[in-house]
Amino acid sequence: MMNKLLVVLLFIFLVALTACSHDSDKTSSPHEKALEETDDSATKEEDTTKQEVPSSFSFTYKDQQFEVVYYYKNFLEYIEKAEKQPYNLNGLYIETIINPIAEEKGVRLSKGWGFGTPTQPDLLAQYLQSLIENQDTVHEIIIDSLKKSADKLQPGADKYVYVFPANPDDNDGMKRMEGVAASAWNENFFAIQIAPPYFEERSLKQAVAHEYHHTVFFENNELGYTLLESILIEGKADTFAKIIYPDIHMPWSNFSSEKNESQTWKVLKENMTSTMPSTQDEFFLGEPSKGIPEWANYKMGNKIMESFIEKKPNVSIEDWTNMPAAEILEKSKYAEKH
Repeated sequence: MMNKLLVVLLFIFLVALTACSHDSDKTSSPHEKALEETDDSATKEEDTTKQEVPSSFSFTYKDQQFEVVYYYKNFLEYIEKAEKQPYNLNGLYIETIINPIAEEKGVRLSKGWGFGTPTQPDLLAQYLQSLIENQDTVHEIIIDSLKKSADKLQPGADKYVYVFPANPDDNDGMKRMEGVAASAWNENFFAIQIAPPYFEERSLKQAVAHEYHHTVFFENNELGYTLLESILIEGKADTFAKIIYPDIHMPWSNFSSEKNESQTWKVLKENMTSTMPSTQDEFFLGEPSKGIPEWANYKMGNKIMESFIEKKPNVSIEDWTNMPAAEILEKSKYAEKH
């Protein structure tokens, strides 16, 4: 199975290399059109493939530069090398995936959850093949979500979106997250990981808007270090995504009960200024012994922001994006309700 997949993927890769970037507004020269008219059916098929599988797509919207990078080339290299060196997967992954991004964008991906070394290259090849076959859908959603996000909150820095196949080893997590995971590293860069077996379009729409907000937040603010700050960073981003997509409700948005919410608030109130990674992990991973559910940082951030928007509906998105976490909490009057 893996050999057959590699043949297909490597063929597509070789074709795609001739078109590292393209712009939807670009038109062909008369000479290029003449060549196209004389192309045989095989060449036309290659042209179609190139359009469906861009490795990079740049566009300008409202005088702002965006670039979406489909990071398929490096994963193809990893899969090919992994078949020959199955004993060296970790080294190959660092060499072909992690280090090139660090060298190109100055961002070193964490090899923790989401960017660990894939140990099932055959399944990774299937993921990649599916992404290539569904390129149009993925591409249209990303571009549309970026434009809708920019309409609501104009950025000041260029944005680079990297698209990866998810690690098949993260099967359970990706299933619960509806096939999409995402993370932002700084004001310019965020990454989207897609697991085709569980992919839901709404999840990709929400993820792009959410991470876009993070990058704009980072333009004027530092990453929050206290528990409250980290919670409001996620709450703000989720609130922004809900403004753009009001009908999309993700599984991590709400508490299962009022009792669960009250208990989580109690723990947060006692640890608001904590900078302990273990405490923040509990609010992400969950801690049943303390009554903290999984993804509590998102749930609580959403609840505080809902209360804030209710109390201060006229505050602009830009203003609350840059408002300190403590001020958001105070003006939300959330504490008074609990």
